[in-house]
Order: sequence, then C-alpha cells, then structure tokens
Amino acid sequence: MRDRLIVLVEDNADDAYLAMRVIGKVCADRVIVARDGEEASQLLQNMALDGMHRQVRLVLLDLKLPKLSGIEVLQAIRSSELLCGLPVAVLTSSDNDLDQERCRALGVIDYIYKPMTADRLQRVLVQDKEP
Repeated sequence: MRDRLIVLVEDNADDAYLAMRVIGKVCADRVIVARDGEEASQLLQNMALDGMHRQVRLVLLDLKLPKLSGIEVLQAIRSSELLCGLPVAVLTSSDNDLDQERCRALGVIDYIYKPMTADRLQRVLVQDKEP
C-alpha cells in the first residue's frame, strides 16, 4: 500500500512546526510542506503529472501566503482536472467572513482556525473516510 500524504501549505515556520506535531499525534501520514503559494502550486502540479496526487489524503492550506494567496492556490486546485477532487481544509487565523464564503464556494471540507488541535484535525481526517 502506498503512503498517504498530507500537503501542508504554511509560510510561518512556527505554525508549520505546530501543525506537524499535531499531525504526528493523529496519524502516520507523510507530510510534505510548501512554504508559499507558488511553491504549493508547483508541487501540486508536479504531483498531478507523476500521479502522486492520488496519494494525497488532505491539503492543509493557509490563506495568507506570499507569492500566491491561499485562495489563488485553491482556485488552481479546483480548476485542474487531476487535482479538483483533492480534499482541502483551510488552516488560518483569519475570521474574515468573505474569506470563509469564498473557500466554501470552492469546496473546502473545513475551515480550521490556528492553532490547530489534535482533536480538530482528527475530525477533519475522519471526514475523508465518510461516504
């Protein structure tokens, strides 16, 4: 069986570290980190080209990213024939209602406020297994 992957898109090193610790407590999935929106888009496009996107269990996407915003990354995911079905959860400190509406319209499975907790992540990962 192939490893399951979580793609963590987070530019803040402290937030990325905390998220990785929580992920490690909840599951054994391998984590791939992208530090900005451009890197995330390129990573996901490369994964689509080589078929690795099929292993992605979840994309945890920060909204406030350098180079490309999280919304732009999410739009790129949803407009890609190969990536459009990826489960994406937004990981953010923003409580902007417009951001939430845009994310929901783009099909995010959840909106997680920082700092993420193990319980909150577990609830998101359980959604991945529901029909």
